[in-house]
Amino acid sequence: MTAEERKKTTKRDVTSSGYPSSIMDDNDMDKKGPYIPSYMDQNTPEPCVVCGDKATGYHYRCMTCEGCKGFFRRTVQKDLKYSCKYAGDCVVDKTTRNQCQECRFKKCVRVGMATDLVLDEQKRVAKRKLIEENRERRRSEEIRKISRLRADCVFTERDQYIVDHVTTSWLQTCPKKVNRYYLNGSPKPGMPVPEAPRPPVVQNGVVREADSSGAMDDDMVDQDIFSHLAEVITPAIIKVVEFAKQIPGFTKLVPDDQVALLKNCCFEVMCLRAASRFDKQRRTITMFGGLTVTKEQVSQGGLGRLAEPLFEFAEGLSQLHLDDTEVALLAALLVVADRPGVQDQESIDRLQDIILTAYKNYITRQRPHQPVLWGKILMKVTDLRALSVAHAEQVKLVKMECTNDIPPLFLEMFESSSPLFMKQE
Repeated sequence: MTAEERKKTTKRDVTSSGYPSSIMDDNDMDKKGPYIPSYMDQNTPEPCVVCGDKATGYHYRCMTCEGCKGFFRRTVQKDLKYSCKYAGDCVVDKTTRNQCQECRFKKCVRVGMATDLVLDEQKRVAKRKLIEENRERRRSEEIRKISRLRADCVFTERDQYIVDHVTTSWLQTCPKKVNRYYLNGSPKPGMPVPEAPRPPVVQNGVVREADSSGAMDDDMVDQDIFSHLAEVITPAIIKVVEFAKQIPGFTKLVPDDQVALLKNCCFEVMCLRAASRFDKQRRTITMFGGLTVTKEQVSQGGLGRLAEPLFEFAEGLSQLHLDDTEVALLAALLVVADRPGVQDQESIDRLQDIILTAYKNYITRQRPHQPVLWGKILMKVTDLRALSVAHAEQVKLVKMECTNDIPPLFLEMFESSSPLFMKQE
């Protein structure tokens, strides 16, 4: 009989030799699929050296699939004997591996699978018990580690005072619930914001019409969108000032230093507020007063290429799932961060350390199972700093194109003196 004819031999013909069908079934693995070790390339899996199917790792000293691993283990454990119905040289591949157990087992041994590595039932039970004991030991160590972290984290009365006051002032100046409204009307839940006809845009001081597709360059400002954004800028800045002045210890700083800190943090805090209201489904952020905008509208409203990193920041922030207190403390850190042009850096550093300590202790107490969260939060400070630097450059362009429409307080953020900041009590 030729090899091709043997391939066509049915499974029923083979099982007629009297071997249980379970011995020959290669699909008895866990329904969730086999465990794939990290050293395996998931994109280009290696072939099983016995049958050529996808290998799942080294089993009994050879790179094999789950089917051949199980077949070899059962054969050795039960000391099964097979007999070939043909000449003992059957083709063993993915489609014919179940047709002749003797030839398959011989090939397993021939390619190097070690029978001495197969554990008997007693040793297998002992190994599983050892694995479970190791898992339990690791769980116990993790619990002890968390307990030590909590013990090391002494959440003091001062920490509680800082947390309570910062959170309260944040919620007072940045209400959690707002009535959202859209530039083109309120769409129904789950529906995208409808596109309205594009109004004229300004580029380098020249009024231009948007093209037929509505598309505009990144450096073009949509006057209609910009006017809506401008309306919310002044009250948003005032709320940032109110929030900062309620941070314990802020008003005790040198007045000029308060101004310098507010100038440098204002855009960052406003970005944080908008990003904390990111709608992942609709891809929008909600600004002060409930104005809800898309990335495209932010870009056309004067922020240009800043829209892309702003929305990336918003999406990344949403993945941290910070609560109101954690967002509020992050905003407080932005207010008292290291800034140029201050006079009494030592006092600012002391206030910064107090807030940092309270923030870290709060995170450790609330999220003991997330030790890396603190580092991720600090990275958000870096992201906002990069946005702020890029924003300063973008403001120069907006000043040239829309000077008459920019709120005075917005322009004053970038002037040498800012008396308006000191008016807020």
